[in-house]
Amino acid sequence: MSEPYNSKHVIDAKAPSTSLLFGGAPVNVVNPSYVSKWLRQGWQDFKHSPMHSLVYGFIFAIIGIFLERLSDISPSFRLSAVAGFLLLGPFLSLGLYDISRQIEKGQPVSLFESALAIKHNMFALILYALALSAVMFVWIRVSVVVMGIFFNQANLAGLSSFELTMTIAKLAGGPAYLLVFFATGFLFALGAFVSGVVTVPLMLDRKADIVTAVNTSIRACLKNPKTMALWAMTVAVLIGLGIFTYYLGLIVAAPVVAQASWHVYRDLVANA
Repeated sequence: MSEPYNSKHVIDAKAPSTSLLFGGAPVNVVNPSYVSKWLRQGWQDFKHSPMHSLVYGFIFAIIGIFLERLSDISPSFRLSAVAGFLLLGPFLSLGLYDISRQIEKGQPVSLFESALAIKHNMFALILYALALSAVMFVWIRVSVVVMGIFFNQANLAGLSSFELTMTIAKLAGGPAYLLVFFATGFLFALGAFVSGVVTVPLMLDRKADIVTAVNTSIRACLKNPKTMALWAMTVAVLIGLGIFTYYLGLIVAAPVVAQASWHVYRDLVANA
């Protein structure tokens, strides 16, 4: 017969502080006037090496047009794909961040080096890209299923993103659907923005791990809510205009916003 179990003495100890579990760089507090400064700096970087930046701008536009054509076979995929495309923006801008980094260091700008920027912190950057892709996949699946329930896809074929939005708004239940769609998309975008506003530049510049980078990004937003809200709206307007000009506006808008984001990182993260 086995002996009765006697519990061992429990040591009364405090749980470790979260500061010991998650790293993070110190962040600065900046006022909303910095938004115009960041845009000017992004434009200056663009003008410094326009051909290099335009290469990435064309890539953004081509990806957008490809998604537009791909979604012709499934209109319900269109709006969700556009929103999902924006979720991947921070990672897709990696090469543009590196161009601004090269300019800042006074180095000759190399398109080849910028294209290989992932090598500076490959594991963390790939992990972050996979995380964004997972979020994008969930978002697209949810929105496609919901739209398929509400609307007959056959009546929405062959429309651009703008035309599709306007057409849905005129359908029975369309305004309610669009309200839910954009509200849900806003939550996804908000999470991606708050967790990613300085994440990729920090991982590129300091070779930070993904936890440290995301933690720093979240704290930067919490310390600068008004400035970050204004910056998020500015990015949404510029990229939105780029998308609703049949993606041609992205050729310039995407590089300027991405290169401005490098300066957002520089001003928000202390001792960067």
